[in-house]
Amino acid sequence: MKTKSEINTLQLERVSIFKRGIAAIFDIYISSVLAHIPILFIYSIETGETQITKQLSRLSKISGILACLLGTLMVLLYYVILPVYKFEGQTLAKKLLGFKVVKIDGSPVDLNTMIKREVIGSMIVEGGLVSSGDLLRQLILIITSSDLIYTGLLYISFGTTILSIIFAVFSKRNRALHDYIGGTKVLSIKEEC
Repeated sequence: MKTKSEINTLQLERVSIFKRGIAAIFDIYISSVLAHIPILFIYSIETGETQITKQLSRLSKISGILACLLGTLMVLLYYVILPVYKFEGQTLAKKLLGFKVVKIDGSPVDLNTMIKREVIGSMIVEGGLVSSGDLLRQLILIITSSDLIYTGLLYISFGTTILSIIFAVFSKRNRALHDYIGGTKVLSIKEEC
């Protein structure tokens, strides 16, 4: 790994929608696997089965709530803690594909910025594709026992996710809704020596 003194110049440029999409697919997969580690553990303790269900409302109320919260915590560790404290604005897929999230002014992201971007933007407002959005909806289902609320939130989250993708495709800087909420942008990193 090169130190900062070994890198003469970092050229930052906008990331293509295609590249962001590929990273999103890999990140969603990785975060889903991480989220399901505590969920599978809780599910297998309660049911004795090792095949997980997508409906955590089938668990007892306390186990379902705990599974949702721990699964969400794993997702947040991946999308918030890792980029802030380990990889300078990058998840594993962003690091692999050579781009990162920065504040709108180009400075490094901090915890507050990533919480706004990922928790409020990706999980709550969008939430259609990310596992934390699904876990939030399931938590609401477990607490309220209302399929109507769950289904309504499901349709709203997919609608806002589609809207966010449209924003990213057609906006000048390719910023999605969660970028606007977090005050962030995504930049490609190219080393020049």
